[in-house]
Amino acid sequence: MADEGKQKGAATMQEATTVGKMWNPSLYIGSIVADPQDRVGILPPRIKESMPSPEPKPGPSGWLYRVLEPYYSRECVDNVMQAMLGGQISSGAAWPRRLAEQICALYGVPVALPTSSGASALHVALLACDLGPQDHVLVPSFTMVAVANMVKMVGAKPLYCDCAPGSLNPGREELLQKATPRTKAIIVCHTYGVACKDIRAIAALCKERGWWLIEDICEAMGTKDDGGDLVGTFGDFAVSSLYANKPITAGDGGWVHARDPKHHDRLKSLINHGFDPAYHFLHFETAPNAKMNGLGAAFVCSQVRELPKIMEQRGQLAAWYREELVGLQDLKCMEQRKVDAPWVFGIETKDRKTRDSLRDHLAARGVETRNYFFPLHLEPVNFYGSEVGVYDVVLPNAEHAAQVGFYLPTHYFLERADVVYISGLVKEFYSQSEPSSKRHAPEARVPRSIGWADAERSRILSAPAQP
Repeated sequence: MADEGKQKGAATMQEATTVGKMWNPSLYIGSIVADPQDRVGILPPRIKESMPSPEPKPGPSGWLYRVLEPYYSRECVDNVMQAMLGGQISSGAAWPRRLAEQICALYGVPVALPTSSGASALHVALLACDLGPQDHVLVPSFTMVAVANMVKMVGAKPLYCDCAPGSLNPGREELLQKATPRTKAIIVCHTYGVACKDIRAIAALCKERGWWLIEDICEAMGTKDDGGDLVGTFGDFAVSSLYANKPITAGDGGWVHARDPKHHDRLKSLINHGFDPAYHFLHFETAPNAKMNGLGAAFVCSQVRELPKIMEQRGQLAAWYREELVGLQDLKCMEQRKVDAPWVFGIETKDRKTRDSLRDHLAARGVETRNYFFPLHLEPVNFYGSEVGVYDVVLPNAEHAAQVGFYLPTHYFLERADVVYISGLVKEFYSQSEPSSKRHAPEARVPRSIGWADAERSRILSAPAQP
């Protein structure tokens, strides 16, 4: 039976070039039956050659610096306890409504609805745009896979766009290069909390063409564009994430907001199975369950007020990293906008080999890092999903960034001494190839011990809540 299964799986793989253009689960399942390790082996060279190396492992002591750490205050815990004691734990409780009010006030919009995740928020925003199988949506290739997944979930087709030169986001021209007569929407992602430099021009383009504009601010809550306005205020819709690695968090969760009040009732229905309050169990369209529960909303509510403080600290971290890493040959810091407060701080090496070696060097010393995003047009799902031709597209800027970039620890608990130490390890790596007389990275004293971030969190949670 096992041999028969392997033969069936192998036959399925042989059919890889003849399957249709829809998702073909038998191809993926067949590969697992044939050889659980061969998910990669059957991929075309174009994808395999671009794939990142496996994640580096920490040294024997574990991670000293995690790449991201959740921050929350005593008030968050008190609010959750209050919600529990009052039975206010569901999506229909008062806390999600309070969160919606805070988001509306922060972004100056009439409509905001908490959701179960940033992905579900994008899903319902796309549903509200009434997109279907004949429609194209322009999306960045250099972003998180949820963006493309949600476009596919509503039946539309994502068209992948390159980053603008020197940028982490597509500009107006890169989007226009991929536009077709069937284009109906653009998703701008403000990747890594770096505001898209052309967001105002893209908003004007969408208005001119009659296209929907959705801003994905999952990594950019609190981020401002070069004109000083919050990103998330330019599109018809904006969606965000409240996952644990974000500047403010509900553990999981997100929200969708809209600039036009006419979208309120439809969005409210779409996040709740297509529910119609006039007829309790009658549903007039297919929709997900994308609601946020009351406990998550209670947990995050007080953090919205702290967002400006958190973003100020992100800006300080970026300034420290730039100051410490300036002048290193063959190392480039991430794109810098006028308001520089990225969600994570990225650096780019001269090539992939150097990137991987530097990450290994940091991991061995307890510093966790993350590779930049793998380009969406090269994701294996395009092969397993039989999306013919997608992975043959060449988007040089996105592909280069994915090969050479990664980000360093970036979170609320880091202080200058931590940035100096982490940056010192980067300098140490580069100094190893220099003659000893020219080395500029003396051995740094480790400013922390394992578990220090948990201790900081405990200290904050032990303090009485501020009035």
